[in-house]
Amino acid sequence: MGTVRFRRLESNFGDLESVWNASYNELRATGLEDRPAQEIVAARNNSSPDDEMAALERAGVTAVTWNHPGYPARLKEIADPPAVLFYKGTLLPSDERAVAIVGTRSPTVSGREATAALSRGLAQAGLTVVSGLALGIDGVAHRSALEAGGRTVAVLAGGLDRVYPKDHTRLFEQIQEQGAVVSEQPIGVRPDSRSFPRRNRLISGMSLGSVVVEAAGPVTRSITPWSRTGKPSAYRGVSSLRPAISPTG
Repeated sequence: MGTVRFRRLESNFGDLESVWNASYNELRATGLEDRPAQEIVAARNNSSPDDEMAALERAGVTAVTWNHPGYPARLKEIADPPAVLFYKGTLLPSDERAVAIVGTRSPTVSGREATAALSRGLAQAGLTVVSGLALGIDGVAHRSALEAGGRTVAVLAGGLDRVYPKDHTRLFEQIQEQGAVVSEQPIGVRPDSRSFPRRNRLISGMSLGSVVVEAAGPVTRSITPWSRTGKPSAYRGVSSLRPAISPTG
């Protein structure tokens, strides 16, 4: 269920707990459509909040709603923030000063070197590096920030009880020691082709701006919603290493 429906329900009931406990008729009275109203009631009948919280605790996952003081303030500014954010590790107020670095999964040597230098420099300047834990540029960005003693945040497309890609299992653990791994997906959810474009809006939304290294051609706005956050993006070509700041949207 999207942000608009969540906000409308929260406005009508006062808080998300009251939404969860509402009857089908009460949900429908707010103008909520039949299908999502049935889904809320079915979810309540088939699960227990106490059991869900116990499962999160066993997995070492913290869940915060967008009204919780621990929810990233910058993420609230995007058009479609998740109502609940899951994370492992620590999210600090200083993480509001963050830059996203993302790019190809098959970088050149120059691309790797440029990414490592940029990530180290940001970390040494006290900025948090945000990326997506993917192979290639993402992994270089995370590792370089960690090696520089800085903080980094990895945004995953699936639940935090599953590491994807598995090659980054150790990196997934290391990031939690100097930052956090986060997701809008509850535990048990596997990533699919639709998860990754939606994940990208969180990477951008948690950052002051985004650096895209060696993208395959122009940034694909049809599937990568960097432009939906109102944040600037720097397209850094490794042949010239000259950043061009482009207002997106």
